[in-house]
Amino acid sequence: MRVGVLRGFLSRRYLGFWEAYLKALGVEVVRVEVPPARHQPYCLPVQELLAQVEALKVQGVDYLLLPDLQGGVESEKGGGQCPWLLDLEATLLRYFPGLPPVLKVPAELSERVLGRAGEVGHLLTQNPMLVGRALDRVRGLLKPPPPLKTPLGSVGVVAQPYLLEEESFRRTVEEALAREGLIPYFPDLPPEKLREEGDRLFPMDLPTDRELVGMVHYLHRLGRVRGLLLVVSYACPPIPGILRKAVRRLAKPHRLVTLGEDWQEALKALKEEMGA
Repeated sequence: MRVGVLRGFLSRRYLGFWEAYLKALGVEVVRVEVPPARHQPYCLPVQELLAQVEALKVQGVDYLLLPDLQGGVESEKGGGQCPWLLDLEATLLRYFPGLPPVLKVPAELSERVLGRAGEVGHLLTQNPMLVGRALDRVRGLLKPPPPLKTPLGSVGVVAQPYLLEEESFRRTVEEALAREGLIPYFPDLPPEKLREEGDRLFPMDLPTDRELVGMVHYLHRLGRVRGLLLVVSYACPPIPGILRKAVRRLAKPHRLVTLGEDWQEALKALKEEMGA
């Protein structure tokens, strides 16, 4: 039995537990390292996702492990207008008619994940005793990972959670800011705390939207943060619209930029407004 897993789209939050669990079940976990194919008109993170799915399909995995990014919440507002954010499985099925069978799992860890893990284990092994032993071995991995460390910079960086948790994205931001002599400050609160911050600014339905708005609110109230860099993975609505609505309620200098484009003029202007 071979199960393909994906890097990105919140994999840092859930994949450590699920990889360990699948291995404890005796299942082969298949990862691929491929350069992102250019699947226009999709944004860069989706291009990388599609490249991985293509490679796993070629390798002939029996199942594909996919995260439920929104914890079962559905909405037609905000990020709910983006099918990749709302339902990866349904969207991939439209793109890949021959997609391997999908194992959908929560994108965040808690004791409630054990129920879904039991279901997946029984499906893959048909062996209740093996499932029980495997769950006992990995139960200690159910704690959510701590937030990534952040440089103590003066530019608060806001982006979708699936971007901010990628080291390659953080390096891109750090390098771009460094060319202007600036240092980033990435949000360093757990997801649930960021959602609480977002609720203080204005309500959103989807968990990832609440986190996004929470980043704006949290970074804006930090004294060391003198300006905000808002990074989107694509230039069309809805995410840029959410960010524009959020910053209209706040006072610090900010710039909205798109991943994959040249940010330097925007960063120069931001630096000037910050008085840096």
